[in-house]
Amino acid sequence: MPDDEGADLLALRCNAVAELDQAAVRDALAYFGPDLVYVVRESSDVRVVSRVRRAADCPVVAAAGPAEIRAETVAGTSFVFASSASLLADAPPADYVVCDDLEPTTDAVALEATLAGRETIGRYRARSSRETTFLTGALTASYDHVWETTVDGDPVRLPIRGVAPLERSGAVELACLTCGRTGSVAVSSVPADRFGLGALSGVGPTIARRLRDTGYGTRAAVATASATELSSIDGIGPSTAREIVHSARALADGRVVRTTADPLPPTDDATPLFVDIETDGLRPTIVWLIGVYDPDREAYVDFVDTEPSREDPGQATREFVSWLAAEYDAPSLVAWNGHGFDYDHLERFIARYAPEYRAYWRDHVSTYDPYDWAVRRDNAVLPGRTNRLEDVAAALGRDRTGAAAALDGKTLAERIRRLLEGSSSADGGSGSEGATIDWTAARRYCEADVRELAAVYEAIAAAPTATASPDADGSTAETTQTGLTDF
Repeated sequence: MPDDEGADLLALRCNAVAELDQAAVRDALAYFGPDLVYVVRESSDVRVVSRVRRAADCPVVAAAGPAEIRAETVAGTSFVFASSASLLADAPPADYVVCDDLEPTTDAVALEATLAGRETIGRYRARSSRETTFLTGALTASYDHVWETTVDGDPVRLPIRGVAPLERSGAVELACLTCGRTGSVAVSSVPADRFGLGALSGVGPTIARRLRDTGYGTRAAVATASATELSSIDGIGPSTAREIVHSARALADGRVVRTTADPLPPTDDATPLFVDIETDGLRPTIVWLIGVYDPDREAYVDFVDTEPSREDPGQATREFVSWLAAEYDAPSLVAWNGHGFDYDHLERFIARYAPEYRAYWRDHVSTYDPYDWAVRRDNAVLPGRTNRLEDVAAALGRDRTGAAAALDGKTLAERIRRLLEGSSSADGGSGSEGATIDWTAARRYCEADVRELAAVYEAIAAAPTATASPDADGSTAETTQTGLTDF
């Protein structure tokens, strides 16, 4: 990433990548493009560390090993790696300190939590000229908390972030942290088995092995094959073969592959309005930011509650639906996974906090979900390693920059939750004082989401529609689908 935005740190746990072959390890490193690789202490294996070092073209630091301090400066961002917290007494100042000794423990009887190494890192930060953020492989990359301690009677804030691979839906995901120059950290992740041939839909370890044994050792090789050729391999039926070929071509070309001729809604003359909401989690108690992009007007507008409270969590919703009713008689809203999240919660919040607009929402507002249409209804194969909006947009060439790249939705949701709590928590955090929100950056993050949604929608709409299966020479019979400007 550009130097003024910070550095990308890819954190690995050996047992999360032990089953990857060397080609898949190289693919993972190429995908994330990290400035640094950190191998966490848990499950450390020198064989895996050696394989990662052979594949990487950036510094690789392993937590296990002799007691040492190691300093690295990459992309204008300084890191100190400490194999033990006790070594920080002599460590140089840095933007980020990485030490796996930092781990909270909870006394279940007293309902109190302590952070191992808190006093040591408190003294380090007190004498440092940097606003240091502390990273630890003892916690997953979803952990984001501000602890406090005192040094010589003065309070010292200790931002702690986890870096270890995430567990989502039972699958391990490699985490890459974008470490901003001002201490902001954004996390992106991909399942550990989505590299090499494993990145292809329908390909698990067994089929990957059979593909390699048959001469299809790379995704590029699979992309040039026909479904007929692949279906001749033991264990790959015709439908799986088509799935694999479509996935390989989407990834290889960085494009949407349409698999049906079904039109992408809305199919009338309505212009889509692209919408995204920010909440405090997957079961929201507040909708605090709503962004809307109208491509016809080339205008983006948002509705943000910069003083969120549990007493009135509906402010942003009221402002949004009031504006929507004033500006559009019968709008067509488009949201990524909207039928699985955004629309349900908007309807719930409108019913509770803006009931006078409930009939307008029900009778005049149409809602569409391109994720549901493409993925759940099997109308298109998307080019991302996952079908998350940011991954699909990046695969289409829409990489985030600036403030939007230094945030992620999960971190924002966690900070809003802490802001709503408004008091010190039992685990030693600092309540609302630790939940600092850069509202300008948060709004830019939401705007990036909405504009990415518009770009992905346009790419889906513009993709030729397949009218036949991939044929023997690797081509596909296609017709032309209308683009975004035709709606």
